[in-house]
Amino acid sequence: MNWGLLFTFLIGLFFILGLLVFHISKDKKKMTIFASSCAFVVVLGLIIFDLLPEVIETSNWWSIIFILLGLFLLKIIDIFVPHHHHHHKDIHDNVKEHDEHLNHIGIITVIALIFHNFIEGIGLYSVTLTDVKSGLLLGLGIGLHNLPLGIQIGSLEQDKKNNWLIGVLVLSSFIGGLVALSFGNIPEIVNNLILSLTLGMILHILIFELLGELINNAKKKEATYGIIIGIVVLIIINIL
Repeated sequence: MNWGLLFTFLIGLFFILGLLVFHISKDKKKMTIFASSCAFVVVLGLIIFDLLPEVIETSNWWSIIFILLGLFLLKIIDIFVPHHHHHHKDIHDNVKEHDEHLNHIGIITVIALIFHNFIEGIGLYSVTLTDVKSGLLLGLGIGLHNLPLGIQIGSLEQDKKNNWLIGVLVLSSFIGGLVALSFGNIPEIVNNLILSLTLGMILHILIFELLGELINNAKKKEATYGIIIGIVVLIIINIL
């Protein structure tokens, strides 16, 4: 059995688990606030403990350029993804526009995570080839990252375009594993390029999207619970 491919496939299922948790929730508004707050902490941890150290370790002078390019690319995507601005006329408009904003965050989050999980799939497959136990622990850590993010992107409207994006996201780690299997090792310079682009994209999500949601809902208990659970997830991941 090819354990590397199995693990890369299974970690994508954590997104589906997160989506299921969101959709069976009785109060989706509270769940969305909780998930956005949790996702903020998890994404922040992803940057501090995962992406940034990897970029620094393999840093070249052009790394900063590609980080900024990642920010710029996601900003371009941001322009073409429907969203709203906070100019509400009444309560109905407020709710409607807020839902559109959550859908907007969900779409660009999915796009950035596809890049990130593709790289993680390559890394997970390579680690598992060396040691299955290490691959299992790494896969569990990645899965715990994916779970709250799956809940957060549950705010996406259910249409064919968004379902297609989510499908690619779920399979993105597995696709990375297949690429690693087919080509042996991805050239380091290509890996570093994609990693830097991904860091820029994730920074955009953290600063310009999730942070705003957290600030707007800072006084709500669901946001507090989300932050606490996010911290617990990070602690568990780092223990593993």
